[in-house]
Amino acid sequence: MKRSAFTLIELLIVVAIIGILAAIAVPNFMAARVRAKVARSVEEQRVYRQTQQLYKLDIGDIPGHYDGKEEHCPYINLGYISAPLKDPFMENKEDHPGFKYQQGMYHSTHITESWSQDVKLLNPQLYDQWTGAGKPYAVYGEGPGVCGAWVAYDTSNGLQSCGIIIGLGIRGKGEPGGNLDARKCK
Repeated sequence: MKRSAFTLIELLIVVAIIGILAAIAVPNFMAARVRAKVARSVEEQRVYRQTQQLYKLDIGDIPGHYDGKEEHCPYINLGYISAPLKDPFMENKEDHPGFKYQQGMYHSTHITESWSQDVKLLNPQLYDQWTGAGKPYAVYGEGPGVCGAWVAYDTSNGLQSCGIIIGLGIRGKGEPGGNLDARKCK
């Protein structure tokens, strides 16, 4: 009676094929995670800009720039959104300098005249869009490179390219004033 079994060569070939498939699949899986975070960031920023537009239609102006959760509270208090919109690229990045002020959330701010020269040098296309739209607020979050530069993230530069995911919001005076109590989430 003859017993059949796999030879050592056959086992090595199978292990090599599994290794090759894993080497192909794992980077694609990691890239899919980054692409999903980019898509989430772009969509949530769109929601944030629409929330600003609704608020402006109802109140007459946008609340203006604040750091942290207080920026989102006027929208939460009036029921436009249920909770602050968290940037997926700031998860577990408490040591990042931007986290200190923004608390891991999307941010909306004017690109001031002093910043505008940096934006113009680092990203002329973004600067042209900003000036062409009448210098509105910019809504932004960190990108996968988390570099803090005012350069718009570009997927054609690779999934780990440096830059922020930014969209142009709406125009408004957006004077924040000194009433921080009105900005606390209820």
